[in-house]
Amino acid sequence: MLNTIPKIMMKKGLLVSLLVALNHLVVMPVQAQTCQSLVSDLARYQSDAQQGSYRFANNAGDAVLDIPEAQSYSAYIRATQALIFARNPKARLPCELETKVSALLPSKPIQVADYVAPFELTHPNNQKAILLIHGLTDSPFTFHSLAADLYAQGYDVRTMLLPGHGTAASDLKETDYRDWQQHVRYAISRTASDYSDFAVLGYSTGAALATTEIAARRPDNLAALVLVAPATQSHSEKAWLAKWLDWLPWVDWVDKAADLDLAKYESFPLHAVTLVEQAMADMREASLPASLPTLVIASDVDATINSQVTYQLLSRWAQARTAPLALRVYAPDTLTALPESIDVTEVTTLNGVIDMSHIGFLNPPDHPYYGKAGVFRNCDTYLDDITAFAHCKTTDTPHFGERSQANLAAHTPLIRVSFNPDYDPMTTQLVTFLGKAMQ
Repeated sequence: MLNTIPKIMMKKGLLVSLLVALNHLVVMPVQAQTCQSLVSDLARYQSDAQQGSYRFANNAGDAVLDIPEAQSYSAYIRATQALIFARNPKARLPCELETKVSALLPSKPIQVADYVAPFELTHPNNQKAILLIHGLTDSPFTFHSLAADLYAQGYDVRTMLLPGHGTAASDLKETDYRDWQQHVRYAISRTASDYSDFAVLGYSTGAALATTEIAARRPDNLAALVLVAPATQSHSEKAWLAKWLDWLPWVDWVDKAADLDLAKYESFPLHAVTLVEQAMADMREASLPASLPTLVIASDVDATINSQVTYQLLSRWAQARTAPLALRVYAPDTLTALPESIDVTEVTTLNGVIDMSHIGFLNPPDHPYYGKAGVFRNCDTYLDDITAFAHCKTTDTPHFGERSQANLAAHTPLIRVSFNPDYDPMTTQLVTFLGKAMQ
């Protein structure tokens, strides 16, 4: 009995310590997480990649909107915002970033939902507009610089949200290819109805979807098409297997990551591969109207998309062209011969960057989130090695470039560059191109 007294006292002492600790946790204020602090919390990356804290959408309402053809664009935006608030587990996470667009929106963005939602910027009584369509796993946040720069040139600007996006990566499993087609068709036809003159700019998968829709149904008042890093064909030689593997119930995900990025999915469901494979196949078969001015912006070292296939497609489009076809390309080496009818601008060097990645085109170096000194660094290559990952996230001497084997071998740590040192010259060429097409 005497021998048990110290043990009982020890247990009581432990219990008291635990109660004090718990009381301390209750009494002490807990600092609220924000979209900025979330991506600075390195310990969360591996745990969230394993647990999928933000990988799965809230089970509230439908994952895909049904859009009536006659619906106004403002009503479409409101309905999409409601869907984001219902299904995005990060929707109400505090987020205040001074982007170029945030100062132009009707109300100041204060939470994640405000940044991933579609938006429009309008001038009084204006009849010229640009429709911007984002890419796979992305959101309208990718246009928070370009949209403002186009607006400053006098254009109204609209963005849309592809179904399955803006919420959580699991919603891509709830989306059909027809859903993407329907939403792109709505956005293009609605803009054609609302303006006397407009252009479409598509990025990556958005470029593929826009191309296919315009090839089939070009509105008479569509003045120009811009394709940024168009999704023509992936580098993966086995991507075509996805549509068969997608039938297997135990094969759901290609990648499982932390999904802490405020505006892009980092996890990647297998079903999304089948969707983008269909979009790319349709783009490769598309024949654009020869009279439609078209500008393509691409990287010769794009690790996501095979740029050689893009060049082949442009060469086919160049035949019998009656309108300008231009290519701005980031290429460390001189390109092989393209048809003379294609107006090629080659950018061989980039200040402070090894080369241009698939995700870098649309963000200027001073972007508050994806810029050179921005909040977010893409270090997913090192996610399995927490020491290397932390070094990549925190080093004062990073290397920025595309995520290629050559770059990874030669440069440590390598951050996949998410900004474009050539942003201003690129935007100047874009504005000049649109001005000539929409004069």
